[in-house]
Amino acid sequence: MKIGILTYYGDLNCGTNLQAYATLVAVQQRHPHDDVEIIPFHAFAPQRKPYLSNATLQSLLYDWRRIQQYNCFKREFLGITKDNIITDINSALRFIKERNYDIIYIGADTLLELDRLPKGSHDISAYWLSPDIKARKVLLAASCKNTEYNTLSKAQIEKLAAAIKGFSGLGVRDITTYNLLSHFVDNEQIEIIPDPTFALPIDYSYIERYLQKNKIDIPQRSICFHTYRTDRWCKEVAEHFKGKGYTIVSLRPAPWADIILNGLSPLEQLGVYRYFSLIVTHRFHDTIFALKNGIAPLTYVSDNSYTTTLGNSKCSSLIEDFGLYPQHIIDNPDQLTASHFIERIESIIATFDNRKKDIEHRVNSCAQAYTEFLNACIVD
Repeated sequence: MKIGILTYYGDLNCGTNLQAYATLVAVQQRHPHDDVEIIPFHAFAPQRKPYLSNATLQSLLYDWRRIQQYNCFKREFLGITKDNIITDINSALRFIKERNYDIIYIGADTLLELDRLPKGSHDISAYWLSPDIKARKVLLAASCKNTEYNTLSKAQIEKLAAAIKGFSGLGVRDITTYNLLSHFVDNEQIEIIPDPTFALPIDYSYIERYLQKNKIDIPQRSICFHTYRTDRWCKEVAEHFKGKGYTIVSLRPAPWADIILNGLSPLEQLGVYRYFSLIVTHRFHDTIFALKNGIAPLTYVSDNSYTTTLGNSKCSSLIEDFGLYPQHIIDNPDQLTASHFIERIESIIATFDNRKKDIEHRVNSCAQAYTEFLNACIVD
């Protein structure tokens, strides 16, 4: 059989690339005698730019290394040597159809989102596929991000109904996607399953070699920040915890950080989290990788574009699933102030050690739930 995985990949986002890799590995393990590939298709050009804000000559050199490492990862681990960026939806569907897949796994990440379409569009993206693609289609931890049924046009509802009817398996990643699909099929047909990266083992040799080669020592009391350049509260929060003896690490250039780690490959970054006491981040996969490494996340939602009208987001769903809501998330943009972050971080540091065993158990349960769903989808 020829099996395709339709997913996001290839930008400079660690989580995007590792979810693609985790999906590829999991599907290959269950189809050892079949031709399995990530479909080399983008509906838009992936972002591949260095960090220019607060950049130094050293940070730009590390960025250059990161870009090269991500190119290498795409070739060597994802098996992709040529990308196809096809922005026209019908042309994209034709491209996928002509590759003649027997099975297509759609997921993970937010590839079911519709907010990348032109404003006012009444279409749906090519990632939903179409009825004339006759492959067996399985949603595998896919997410629609913030798309809600009551925001759809009549034409979009009709197209989604036709597309969803063609799926033989409906594994979604969050409650928002579950709620969307429940308007088209019975709830019993939909299953919320964890992100594929929960099932991806961590090989710490990658980060150990990187730190040793670059003579970087991360002290035990360290707090990592992965933030936007416009997050003005970061400096005050960093200075507060420096005063308490913490080393401040940043995954992007930041003049207030003691250590800058913007040159990591995806597999290096996957293992670096275990060196921190806590990470402050706006990223979904940072939160997962923190939990997998047994450290505390404090996740924040930067603006309401990531949130549904009911207040749900992929990050809040994840935090709730781990019983960490509301302490470990700031999902109200009005609360993105230095004082609020300082209060939350101090509270988390004081209590997180008591929850580590429960979180480790939950991480293992997520890995098992993902693999069980995939096993149930296998057809000889």
